[in-house]
Amino acid sequence: MLDLVRNNDALNGKVQVLVVDNAQNVMFDAAADAPLTVIPNGNLGGAGGFARGLIELRKAGWATHVLFMDDDITLEPEAIVRTMSLFAYAKDARLCVHGAMLSEERPWLQFEAGSQYSWRSIYPLQALGREDDMRERSVAVQDAAEVPFDYTAWWYTAFPINITNENPLPVFVRGDDVAFGLMHTGEHSITLNGVIVWHADFGLKNNPSSLFYESRNLALVDTLVFDKHRWWNLAYRFSSFGFRNLFSMRYASTEYMLRGLNAYLAGPAEWMKIDHAALHDELRVCAEEKPAPLSAELAAIRPRQPRHKALRAFGFLFAIVFVGGYIIPKPLRLKKYGVGPIDARAVGVATLRNRILYRHDRIADGYTVERDMKRFFKLLREVVKSIFAIATSYKRLKREYRAAYPAMVSDAAWEERFTSALKRSATPAT
Repeated sequence: MLDLVRNNDALNGKVQVLVVDNAQNVMFDAAADAPLTVIPNGNLGGAGGFARGLIELRKAGWATHVLFMDDDITLEPEAIVRTMSLFAYAKDARLCVHGAMLSEERPWLQFEAGSQYSWRSIYPLQALGREDDMRERSVAVQDAAEVPFDYTAWWYTAFPINITNENPLPVFVRGDDVAFGLMHTGEHSITLNGVIVWHADFGLKNNPSSLFYESRNLALVDTLVFDKHRWWNLAYRFSSFGFRNLFSMRYASTEYMLRGLNAYLAGPAEWMKIDHAALHDELRVCAEEKPAPLSAELAAIRPRQPRHKALRAFGFLFAIVFVGGYIIPKPLRLKKYGVGPIDARAVGVATLRNRILYRHDRIADGYTVERDMKRFFKLLREVVKSIFAIATSYKRLKREYRAAYPAMVSDAAWEERFTSALKRSATPAT
């Protein structure tokens, strides 16, 4: 990247690289005059890293545009040249550029080229261009058409620094780019041919702690962004997703969803007190439902092929009638493993089984879950209880979160977080 900037007339003197080092372990073998700045930062997640970079650039005063990029992507540096060239000729001063994401495992398969957000849906994040095979000319041509989208992910998003004075939400990970896009950059964003990144399969990164952040953070996004969002919208999504997890024996996922919802229900005053690094360390302790290399015995079980939509609907209805199989006598259940995709909920498959293998469809990674009657009914009661909590507190919470939003994203609040996180990282463990 630094070599590209130095040797390209379009970039030399116009691009600087700012690295926010949350882990405080980055070492660069760069020339003293390289356009590189490294800022040690406490671990405040992706949101904290991006917020720190944005605040520092505003202070420096030289930047006209900002490019947010994750540290775990693969990028062709030429994408920077193309982005800069477009900005040089852009007539819209608010124009933003989003880099599409392709799969590292299958480098020709597109994961996302912008995304829409449907707040009434169980799965609100709806990627455009998902699983487009970019080896096919017709698909590539169709993919090049401009399609409006709601937000852009921060594996590659470039925007004018003056598009807003607000900072990202303090969410650690997941949802900071969604909120920022919905509020500020999404409607001004486009994708651009040749501006892409490659990223590891998200199915291997998702785990129960991810659901904590999604349950908590997307509830906050809905509350802040959408005036027509009501308590029953949140209750519908939470209960639907919660029951799917329960019926597919993903108990740890349900527990972390509940914990995330309870963090949202605690309100903005409690949110502002969170020690994000300590919380994240605590969440990562969960050893269940995390993809890992499978044993030879489990790896020999072939991945399950996708079922027809009508068959999946029947399986879901069957699960509801038989309460996820928990009212079926144990001798009538099948003894072999049921198999489900690693990034899905095998509701229909789980109804007649005691064990499920969730595995990747291309590599021998996955995890297993087993039926636990006591755990199921305990969590079922908690899910029902949480629905009542949503119904009785949502209106108040919406008012409180909206009132607290300016303080939550303010420079002063973030500066306080930076200071506290740096002090914590400098304190030896005991």
